[in-house]
This record gives sequence, structure tokens and C-alpha cells, in this order.
Amino acid sequence: MLSIAADEAHVLNLCTAPGHEGRGLGRRMLQALLKIARGHGAQRVFLEVRPSNRRAIELYQRSGFNEIGRRPRYYPAVGGREDAIVMAMELLPD
Repeated sequence: MLSIAADEAHVLNLCTAPGHEGRGLGRRMLQALLKIARGHGAQRVFLEVRPSNRRAIELYQRSGFNEIGRRPRYYPAVGGREDAIVMAMELLPD
């Protein structure tokens, strides 16, 4: 899921079904979302990710996202709340 407003896009949700990880599906979905964002004139893209989700963080870093901040206690978690890593990337023309 992707939200676009003005010149910014926000990845709201990106997930694969359990058992289908590691097949490049997340990378392809992310590339498709970035293409849609570019097509709508977005110049930068933001997202939040759990610090415990190492695979997602690695995917986003390989795709050009950088950590720009944290949102304390953003996600519900077992035994309390978990911070969110806020990541962003500038969209360059194709």
C-alpha cells in the first residue's frame, strides 16, 4: 500500500505471505511502488519499519532508503510497544 500527497509518498504496508520470504517478492513489490510514486510526481518516499525486522531493513537499505529518525513506541509488541525506524529516499528520475 502506498499513499501519495504533493511530492511525497509513504509506503504504508509491504509484506509477503509466511513461507514465501527470500524469493525476491518484496523487492519486486517495492520496485513497483517506487515506479508508481515516480509516475505520480513524488520526489521522496518515507516508510516506518520495526527494528526487529532485519530482513525488511536490509531490503530498504539495498533499495536506497536511509534511516532518518525513530518514532518511539510506534508499534504494538508482545509485552509493550516497539519503536519504528523512519526511513526515506529521494526519487531520482529513471
